[in-house]
Amino acid sequence: MCLKEGALAANIMLLTTLAQDAIIASLLIILSYIVGSIPFGIVIGKGICKIDIREHGSKNIGTTNAIRVLGKKVGFLVFFCDVFKGMFVILIIKLLQYFSIWQTPCDVFFYGAAAIIGHCFSIFLKFKGGKAVATSLGVVLVLTPIPAIACLVIFLIILYSTGYVSLASTGATITVIATTWILYGFGVDPTNFLNYFIAKPSLLVSVLYSILSLLIIFKHFKNYKRLLNHTESNFKKKKQKMNVE
Repeated sequence: MCLKEGALAANIMLLTTLAQDAIIASLLIILSYIVGSIPFGIVIGKGICKIDIREHGSKNIGTTNAIRVLGKKVGFLVFFCDVFKGMFVILIIKLLQYFSIWQTPCDVFFYGAAAIIGHCFSIFLKFKGGKAVATSLGVVLVLTPIPAIACLVIFLIILYSTGYVSLASTGATITVIATTWILYGFGVDPTNFLNYFIAKPSLLVSVLYSILSLLIIFKHFKNYKRLLNHTESNFKKKKQKMNVE
């Protein structure tokens, strides 16, 4: 009888712990979505420049339009804030895990995915939003640094050579997919700090990276149409035009 009561008590404690973990994880995912939903392009544009970037340029809330409308300094501030949105909750969870305070019952990627979805479908913008390139970079940077660094390099190369941010973003997105699967095949276990940079991502993360990368590419379809029609905004040509003037 005592053994049965002890087993029952242990099962109840286990179920209670699982329920608590599930509740905490759900709240953190909701928090990540809300943070991801913050339209920093609009908040910073109105707060610093008194400009709503939705009424200017491409009317997009992301970094490219922010730089075009608000200038480089404010535009890059928007970029860093959008990147940090993707990292915020993941960094909190990693700190909780490091100090053995709490262990997440699901893959940390899901918290980053919530931030990305928040940026694309913001609760503050009637479930509309941006393309989530910068926010996705934040997620990738904190989880898999090598794909993040590789995509930044490719982004800069394509942007410098063509002047098209949409092409650079697409190239960077494809680079993330490619490098992630390469690491999945040849990466190592993250037993120390250096190994963290070449750590093997899980199959789940590799698949989900690919799915979200396809979402980013899908969000650029309008840009591809403008590229085909030769109406896409070009930073290189814009700079040349300013120099001529």
